[in-house]
Amino acid sequence: MKQFYFIAVAAVAFCASVISPVTAQQASSYGTEDQPFSSYKDFRVAVGGGYAYRLGKIEETSDPEIDDMNKKLRNGFVIDVDAQYFFRESWGVGLNANLCTASTSGSGFTLPGLNQTINSYEETQRCLYVGPAFAARSESDKFLLVTSIGIGPLVFLDDITIEGVEVNGNKTTVGINAGVSGEYKMNNRMGLGLKFSYTMGTINSINFEGQNISSDEKINVSNLMITAFLSFRSW
Repeated sequence: MKQFYFIAVAAVAFCASVISPVTAQQASSYGTEDQPFSSYKDFRVAVGGGYAYRLGKIEETSDPEIDDMNKKLRNGFVIDVDAQYFFRESWGVGLNANLCTASTSGSGFTLPGLNQTINSYEETQRCLYVGPAFAARSESDKFLLVTSIGIGPLVFLDDITIEGVEVNGNKTTVGINAGVSGEYKMNNRMGLGLKFSYTMGTINSINFEGQNISSDEKINVSNLMITAFLSFRSW
């Protein structure tokens, strides 16, 4: 414990010895002893769309038709929106929202537990995430790099139509989102770029038409996404 205090005091003394000459130099150059801390009030909004890859294990059955339909749900489309406000040159806060959608269909198979052939089956799964985020930025004259990480609600929606009869399922869980965006500054206000992001979450049950159906294993509702976007900046 004494060693920790000694190191802490030494670190403070070193920082003070480095900062003091810099502060004195700034004060003399501006003719004042108090130099205000630089503040930034920069906004950025980015809207994009692209490919979403569903993570997690694919359920396997004895029917290859059902397995093929499940595999189709791994690949989908995503719409992604970012909004950030930068208090300082390198960091700020923001809000991220993304919607991943994947669909599948099939016919001529038998669902487990049913003794009849299904002639028409359609299913669409959606994962909607909305949450606040901490954002950091680094830029040059022509390029801007923005990273973010946040936490918020992740809503899983499952719409199934069997022989013309539609049933809807849903479940909300906690999601974690992280992303890295790189863009080219087309002008003083707009940019064009690519974003790699990831939303993580799991559920262990789904509410179908008022009934909560539990699963023996956790269902992974995580997605890995790549999007092309257009951004709008205030700086």
